Amino acid sequence: MFCLLFAALLFAALSSALSDPAGSVTTTITGATKAQEAQIRAHTSTLNLTNIADIEAELQALEQRAATSLQALGYYHASVDASHANYKQNTAINLRVDAGRPTLIKSINLNISGGAKESREFRKILTALPIRTGSRLDHGDYERAKDMLYSHARNLGFFSARFLRSQVLVSAKENSAQVWIEFDSGARHTIESVTYNTDLFDRKFLTRWQPFEAGVPYRASYTAGLTRNLQNSGYFKHVSVKPDINRGIGNKVNLHVDLTPAKENVMSLGAGYATDTELRVKGSWLRPHHNLSGHTLKGATSLSRLRQEVSLSYQIPHRSQPEHGRYTFDVGLLNHQSGDTFSQLRTMNVSDTRLLGGGWYRDIFLRLENENTEDSTDRTNLLLPGFSLSRTQSDGGIHPDKGTFLSFKVFAGHTRLFSDINMLKATASAKRLFSLRKKHYLITRAEFGLLKTSDFSRVAPSHRFFTGGDNSVRGFAYQSISPTNESDETIGGQFLTNASVEYNYYFRDRWAFSAFTDTGRAFTDSATPYSVGVGAGIRWLSPVGPLRFDIGVGVSDEDNPVRIHLAIGPQL
Repeated sequence: MFCLLFAALLFAALSSALSDPAGSVTTTITGATKAQEAQIRAHTSTLNLTNIADIEAELQALEQRAATSLQALGYYHASVDASHANYKQNTAINLRVDAGRPTLIKSINLNISGGAKESREFRKILTALPIRTGSRLDHGDYERAKDMLYSHARNLGFFSARFLRSQVLVSAKENSAQVWIEFDSGARHTIESVTYNTDLFDRKFLTRWQPFEAGVPYRASYTAGLTRNLQNSGYFKHVSVKPDINRGIGNKVNLHVDLTPAKENVMSLGAGYATDTELRVKGSWLRPHHNLSGHTLKGATSLSRLRQEVSLSYQIPHRSQPEHGRYTFDVGLLNHQSGDTFSQLRTMNVSDTRLLGGGWYRDIFLRLENENTEDSTDRTNLLLPGFSLSRTQSDGGIHPDKGTFLSFKVFAGHTRLFSDINMLKATASAKRLFSLRKKHYLITRAEFGLLKTSDFSRVAPSHRFFTGGDNSVRGFAYQSISPTNESDETIGGQFLTNASVEYNYYFRDRWAFSAFTDTGRAFTDSATPYSVGVGAGIRWLSPVGPLRFDIGVGVSDEDNPVRIHLAIGPQL
């Protein structure tokens, strides 16, 4: 009985070894380029090694499949020699490849008919096609060229586009190929109408968001622009714009816009921490579609030890291009610690914001202020007309590789225009970010400020200049750099100058070391020396922006103060 059991186990083991000679199979390819190797592996990934006797037959089929696969790259005379070796339960296969002479494109016969033939926009794509006379035939490039013609035609509204002929004639003997493409675009469709499936707003208001008018030739960029405008409006949770070709009459198309309204009231609550402001709690309330005219109501509050703020604003989109501009009416209350001075500021503001050319946003405003400090019963009233310009450009995302930020602002008050004092204030700031070989980043920053007034003693602390802290001169406390009074309390200056250079090295995908030098001064006397801080830190690219941890040393101060700076937020 034992002998029979042993014989059965031995027979099973031998059968397994014969039927599965390759516990693992490795394939090496020699004599091929990277593209050729990838093509061969894509078509020879499945091996049918059922037993030792079938290996030779399988290798012959493998040679044929590998050689045939290279025809897609234009090699019609390829030869492949396959060999194998067995090592215990492993099988090693080697494919020696000789691709042979490539097949070259002898001629390209491209004929465009229909409305696209006379379209300059469509003909631009012809120079970008990935096939050229005299180049190696690549069937993948040929298919991509066809896809480009078809998709570009549909993007321009040629919805009946079709290929009358698409063919590649290969002469293996001459190593040449002829490409034939006959493409009929048909007539171009025009946008007949746009329908919206919402009663949240009237049609007249919604058409203001369209970057086109009815009757214009169709473009896919029009539907993308309308989608983007409606999504960015804040009125809708979901936007879908689809062309309805079947319902169109003749060469006309209807656009159907499917809209899902945003919540009637949107509430948010958050918290953050920075060494300048310490713990900060923020809350907001938004009523995105306050009425049928698209007016928006907003409320916001921010609370920290040095700053408590509450505001309420009412926004009205522009009648023309509402996606690029709005009118805003807002009121606010701010309690703020500036240096050693505490103040309370009440504001009313009317502004007109719109997008200019080149990505510049312009804001014209009229601001009414009432501010007083804790150590004075006098209140300063100001009526301040002014304007600002700003532009942010980057290569996208919250972690850009390059970008710039520019901002200019000027406003003034006069005793003849309901202000208690004459005052002119102007500020300018710039920031630039760029990368060197991806891992190396350089960030430069500059800031300037000027304040002219008939009575500096009555200028509210919120308009005086202070510097020092996380986003100015690191190594010094928040707003600690400023002229002082007889009690050595910071009182703010009439002028401001800040500059910074920072280098970041990303030693891992989301982690970087940083080194920086900051300098700046808030002053009234031009002889005031600059404060200088140097230091190093670490960066972590969080989902909401870089988390910055820095240790700064105030080297210009004889005490060489050392401070830790912690902040989070976008670079620009």
